[in-house]
Amino acid sequence: MQDLKGKVAFITGGASGIGYSMAEAFGREGMAVMIADIEKAPLEAAVASLRERQIRAEGVLADVASRDSVRRAADMTMDVYDGVHVVCNNAGVGAADRWARWRPATGTG
Repeated sequence: MQDLKGKVAFITGGASGIGYSMAEAFGREGMAVMIADIEKAPLEAAVASLRERQIRAEGVLADVASRDSVRRAADMTMDVYDGVHVVCNNAGVGAADRWARWRPATGTG
């Protein structure tokens, strides 16, 4: 895709960090962005910040661990923008309790 103007990006985990940076970068190139995030207050703040920068932005609450939640986010995006050109699957599902149980290999077992 050479020209991003007028195109639409959907970004999960878009309220902060890398997701927000992608939304900002796409917006600077003329894309509209739909950012999805699990946290309402950061999502609203991110959308407001993007709009202050003259970026066409919308937000939708979504939990990527829930297929139904992602489906609702996709439906809302299609209702608002009538199409998506770029999808950034940036959000992750944490497994902190699993990581705590891992032990480094010692080579003795």
